[in-house]
Amino acid sequence: MDEPVKDLDAVNRELAEVVDALNNTPSDDFAARHALRTRQDELRELAAGFRVDADEQRSTKELRIELAARESQINAIYGSGIDMVTQAGGGSGTGGSYTSAAEGGINKQVRDASGAGEVQARIARLREILADRAGE
Repeated sequence: MDEPVKDLDAVNRELAEVVDALNNTPSDDFAARHALRTRQDELRELAAGFRVDADEQRSTKELRIELAARESQINAIYGSGIDMVTQAGGGSGTGGSYTSAAEGGINKQVRDASGAGEVQARIARLREILADRAGE
């Protein structure tokens, strides 16, 4: 497991080995479990690096198509939220209510469950790559 990793397939194979080893290591063997978890984190970082590098090899057209799809996806996630004004009956004469705050919390939970954070991060990455290419 200590050899340098050269490709994504090798990273994934070793990651599977580490997970198997973790599953087979007694829960009270803290030192071994810590070493395995540390290696697991390292391998996950390596795998993430391969994903980023793969984007650099894709055509600008492919990246723009994905960006448009991701932007549509995030718009759909945000568009599916609860309309707090409609749900509150057009508003309140008191200037606010606990219901409105709860509905806002529900919207956040729905967005989180829908992976909005990951989609937004992906959009940011695609825009970064495309901006770099535009400046070349």
